[in-house]
Amino acid sequence: MFVPRKVADRYREIINSIGFYPSMISVLFLAFALFTMSIEYLDIIKSLKSEIAVLLVDSAENARTILSTLAGSIISLTVFSFSMVMVVLNSASASLSPRVVPGLITRKSHQLVLGFYLGSIIYSIIMLININKLSNDSNAIPSLGILFSLSFGLISLGLFVFFIHSISKAIQVDNVLNGLFKQTKSEIRSIQQKQQDTPNEHFPDFTHWHAVNSITEGYFKGVHSDKLCAILAKHDLKIYIVVNQGYFTVKGYPFLKCDKDISKDEALLKSVLDCFIFYIEEYISDHYRYGLTQISEIAVKAMSPGINDPGTAVKAIDMLSIILIERLSISDINYSYKHSDKSPLLYIHETSFSELLHDNFTPLRNYAKSDAYVMTNVLEAFKNILFIAHENLAARNSLFNYLNAIVDDINENVTNQYDRIEINNMLKSIARISEQQGNLLVARFNKH
Repeated sequence: MFVPRKVADRYREIINSIGFYPSMISVLFLAFALFTMSIEYLDIIKSLKSEIAVLLVDSAENARTILSTLAGSIISLTVFSFSMVMVVLNSASASLSPRVVPGLITRKSHQLVLGFYLGSIIYSIIMLININKLSNDSNAIPSLGILFSLSFGLISLGLFVFFIHSISKAIQVDNVLNGLFKQTKSEIRSIQQKQQDTPNEHFPDFTHWHAVNSITEGYFKGVHSDKLCAILAKHDLKIYIVVNQGYFTVKGYPFLKCDKDISKDEALLKSVLDCFIFYIEEYISDHYRYGLTQISEIAVKAMSPGINDPGTAVKAIDMLSIILIERLSISDINYSYKHSDKSPLLYIHETSFSELLHDNFTPLRNYAKSDAYVMTNVLEAFKNILFIAHENLAARNSLFNYLNAIVDDINENVTNQYDRIEINNMLKSIARISEQQGNLLVARFNKH
């Protein structure tokens, strides 16, 4: 039985919320508090408490004071920690890119710390309201529960130190870039591994396949491939996804193609379309393209007058070049299949190498075209990509087409002779890798 799209969308929204793990941990602490109270006055527990009496509270007044102090102190830690999260998110949005915010919100370590705070508060309050209860003794104190509360309070102090250290690192641009780079590279390599394990070089001709229109508008983010492949195998169908992940589609847009006409079978059509995911946020785990976009936007932001950090832009450019080199080993058409059958059932149009160059370097080129230092490093990044891709005709042509655009911008915006000499030397380095096209590029630059 398949989960309806609305339920799946709601589930994704919940698990990506900053309050998901804190809520789950709070429920666990509540359950543990109830369990503690259920065993607090058992004979075996009383015997255990007599052995560790030196660690236990023996006065109801002291118990109330300790628990009230713990609850109030941890509430203060929680408020301060949540405030720090908001400051980090605002700072990340302003100085890095708004698109990195979802990744920071869903960082598990921060959510676990906040969840432990909330759970500790709930546990302490449950212990507080159960003093002199659940026992025939009017002076009964849940001393074992109070010991646990003290332990949770001490752990919370340690977690607070960890939280401050972690949150201060989370906003550092180098750490953000390194995290994006590693995650993006990992996503590309997972696709590489998949295509190596099940190689497929012969793809159908999708020209005459039947179009399937979208029934919703939004950003296409992905597909439940296992669920969809099961449906396709059952009905002996094959589907090709025409649009790139992350692109906006409107209702009625033909974003799929099917080898059979399924427009008359409304139930089948609905079950197929329910497998596709539409939402706004960009998570690298959905597609590596989002990682490239976030790195590129950090580079653009670094070149803004308010930040003016060309060093960060250059580091981001170098990371983009490495990821694009990794992208060269992926087929432009990805595919999925049912686990019991290695024959592809779902074909996915990957964003082409040329499109990735355009999407990720165009904003940077337009923003930094008058900065000779950054543009020289852009040329060096292209030289490094070309060094790997010079035998790949399509990739080489895409690189030189874009290099022509870069040279045109440099000619219009960089007039200082010293800067032009440095750029000319870099272009000559490119010509040594691909002589014919490289010499044309050098001539185009010196023609100005």
